[in-house]
Amino acid sequence: MIRMHGEYRRHLRSGIRLPVVLKYANHTIKTNTLDVSASGLRLKRPEGVYIRPGEVTDVDFPDKATMNVAATVAYIGKSHIGMQFCHRRFSEYELRELYDVAPSWQRLTARSKRALWRSSRRFAVLLTNTLLRSPIHAMARPHFLFAVYGNQQQAGSYFTPGMARRMPPNLVLGFIRNQDKRGLLVASQFMEHELEEDSEKVRFYLDQLQRDYPDVQRIALVGRLPNFVMKAGIEITEPLVEGSLGTRYMIWDVARKMRERPQYSQQTSIVVLGGAGRIGNAVCQDLTSLYDKVIGFDPRYEEDREIVTDQGTILQTSSPAHLKDEKLYIGLTHHGDAVLELQQHISPGSLIADDTHPCISLTARERLQQRQIAVEKVVLSHEEFLMWPRMPDWSNRDIPGCLVEALVLLRQPGAGEGEFSAFCQEAEFLGFTGRMISPLDE
Repeated sequence: MIRMHGEYRRHLRSGIRLPVVLKYANHTIKTNTLDVSASGLRLKRPEGVYIRPGEVTDVDFPDKATMNVAATVAYIGKSHIGMQFCHRRFSEYELRELYDVAPSWQRLTARSKRALWRSSRRFAVLLTNTLLRSPIHAMARPHFLFAVYGNQQQAGSYFTPGMARRMPPNLVLGFIRNQDKRGLLVASQFMEHELEEDSEKVRFYLDQLQRDYPDVQRIALVGRLPNFVMKAGIEITEPLVEGSLGTRYMIWDVARKMRERPQYSQQTSIVVLGGAGRIGNAVCQDLTSLYDKVIGFDPRYEEDREIVTDQGTILQTSSPAHLKDEKLYIGLTHHGDAVLELQQHISPGSLIADDTHPCISLTARERLQQRQIAVEKVVLSHEEFLMWPRMPDWSNRDIPGCLVEALVLLRQPGAGEGEFSAFCQEAEFLGFTGRMISPLDE
């Protein structure tokens, strides 16, 4: 239930309280909001009201007579009800209208809370990476690191330029636990574009990591960082972990579950968007164990090439014509929104499992939804995993695929040396499972 509670709150919440009327099972229930967001509501639960999760109700706003929505009950607590809108979201204009209806003291309180939260997070980052850095290292005694990077917008959530000058080049931003293994989320102050363009900064980042944490057993490299590392001429050897096995396992497990959905149970083929990439090429090979035909689509292919393996067929192509009638897609493009270039060629009713970085944006998903193309984010989960505070756009109990390889190798160092199927068996045995969730919109 904690996970459900966390997953319906996918948008920035306003913190305003307005009267609402629920129409459910021939009853009219009056209550008020505790939060309003673009994708849902948190309502005060009136006494004697029992609504099961999954039920659909109509919600009216008496102060805005023209505004009513259908919403699904996502969560029931002792004092509140979480509602998620059905097939729509509030626009910025509608949110502003509701926000303006609230009393001025509520609007001031909401703004103050947001400012306080932002300032508190920045202060915590500053304190963690100055006065408390040594005690945190001593207490955490990490077995592994998750080495990440960010863009300018993400960095602004954690620190200001003035704060950055007072902190070390590599910042501790979170604590990670998986069963009895402890780790730290560590980010470089260098932005993604800097690491991509300057290999010297990549070398400095990794060299400083290994000086700061000489005893860690594994350092998992996030996203495109393995590409930057190889471009810098650095060999990815222990303790560095490239992460591709974890990502491949996540996609393989999700692809298996995609076909378990009734509407896709007859599908015998799947498309990998970005199939010519380092991960994409391997994923195409992996998925032949699940599908008769795997289409590796990538603009970098100059001509069609069909590869017959022991388990299935791989078609490498750059022709959108081959996407006709396909329903299942794995998104591995260099940028999530690149899929918009193909939207005219993707059939209505299709499902895209998104593992792009940055992922498919809200605006892009809305355009795809207009063509009845669904997008869900790919994650891995483990019931004994926790990351606090969570990364932007992630639940604190979901695991990036690139981190899972390090977590598996911590327990079974030889798991990465054999066949991919052996790694999958080990990851599954240890309790890691792939799943698809509605993307966070932050």
